[in-house]
Amino acid sequence: AVASGGVYTSGEPRGFNVGRAVTESSQFKALLDGTTKTARISLKTAIVNATGQNQPLAPSDRLAGIVHSGERRFTMRDLLPTARTSSNLIEYAKENVYTNNAGPQVGGSPEAFENVSKPESGITFTLQTAAVSTLAHWIPVSKQVLSDSPMLQQYINDRLMYGLKLKEDTQLLLGTGSNGELPGLYTNRTAYSVTSPLSYTTKLDIIRDAMDQVQASEYDPDGIVLNGRDWKEMQLAKDSQGRYMIGQAQDGNGPRLWGLPVVVTNSITSGTFLVGAFGMAAQLWDREDAMVEIGLNNDDFTKNMVTILCEERLALTIYRSDALVGGSFTVT
Repeated sequence: AVASGGVYTSGEPRGFNVGRAVTESSQFKALLDGTTKTARISLKTAIVNATGQNQPLAPSDRLAGIVHSGERRFTMRDLLPTARTSSNLIEYAKENVYTNNAGPQVGGSPEAFENVSKPESGITFTLQTAAVSTLAHWIPVSKQVLSDSPMLQQYINDRLMYGLKLKEDTQLLLGTGSNGELPGLYTNRTAYSVTSPLSYTTKLDIIRDAMDQVQASEYDPDGIVLNGRDWKEMQLAKDSQGRYMIGQAQDGNGPRLWGLPVVVTNSITSGTFLVGAFGMAAQLWDREDAMVEIGLNNDDFTKNMVTILCEERLALTIYRSDALVGGSFTVT
């Protein structure tokens, strides 16, 4: 124990004496000899083992919330037109072959073309279907935990919803269309075909060439999908004088290439890309919006266990595969 007038150790009789500390302090002596009219004595007690974890004297400072891993920004749904359905199956007629023979009426004398056959064109159709898929997952939780920590239920709800939307984002791009999966946009793309490989030396060249392939099919591309690593490489590309090729680091505009918005997502594999007229190529159909439900499962009632379920039902119709062009950046 330390006082202004001296130091007192545990070796003194019966430990620290507060009265002695006061009367022997310099402040108290100054009060007695009239030097000051008041005296302020500060007493401090040293307590052994007052620091460190799991000690009884200092309470923990518990922060609110739960720290979780990084969350991906969802982007694929934003590229597509969206509608609602009340069925479990979407049917649509798709143009199969269009033979365009439009032209002038010919035959007969130059002065009169009556009674002369005009060119005939042809169109054939096929019936296409897209099944409504169910994306879902669940987690078991005890009723006691939810009752004791209401915040935990909301946290679980949010994480389940995030996981569901993460799967949706990936399915819209890479779904196989079988075993309950959505038909992915990249899965149903038209393969990128290099026009002039010797003249394309960068990824920027390949993206522009893929845009030309979409335009050659009579569609106007409206978006590009890239992995973050490929987008970084394009952003850092410099010319022979060290100048950035697609803008400066301080530019505040959103990601764009060749006038088109760029969707940067880890859902697409690094080294691959997708360019498309997404508004014309496909449509997303919502059957049941994503929701979180709580219920009992099997014998959970006797165990005080509940199930938190998160699911949604949706379909994806891909109308025009030739409006989607993608592949590898490797030019051979």
